[in-house]
Amino acid sequence: MNKHLNTTHNDVAPILSGDRSVALNRLIKLTQNLSNLADREAQALAQNDMLGFAILQDEKTLITEQYVSACEEFRSNINLYRGVDKSLLDRLDRLQKDLGEKTKANNDTVSNIYDRAQNRTQSSLLAAQEIGQNKHVQFEQREPEVGQRIKKQAKGA
Repeated sequence: MNKHLNTTHNDVAPILSGDRSVALNRLIKLTQNLSNLADREAQALAQNDMLGFAILQDEKTLITEQYVSACEEFRSNINLYRGVDKSLLDRLDRLQKDLGEKTKANNDTVSNIYDRAQNRTQSSLLAAQEIGQNKHVQFEQREPEVGQRIKKQAKGA
């Protein structure tokens, strides 16, 4: 089988090879790449490295687009994969479950960070409001700038 499997998008070149084993290995590799990226995201989150985490998002977008396209191709041709090496299918299944767990953990961490930031912001706003209501703040009267003084002198003359 040398030709490519049918894709779900007629105008997009297929990601997966027409050889079923090669195609599954490609999907496995894409899943591993996403899983490795999820590990790097988790590390950035654990170190509170939001810049590092943000930088990873562009890479994640590229890998995810390839992964989604490959998964769509796989699903649209699922019947062709029924007779393929079961160990490849099992490996892909394990990797996808692992990826799902890592993604969920990272999403939970991001959600917790967001909630903490929102609570801190709310607390800060309430504290500032309370201070504004309870404390009278008086600002010093500043000397007018040179241009302002000249105008005042001209009016007074």
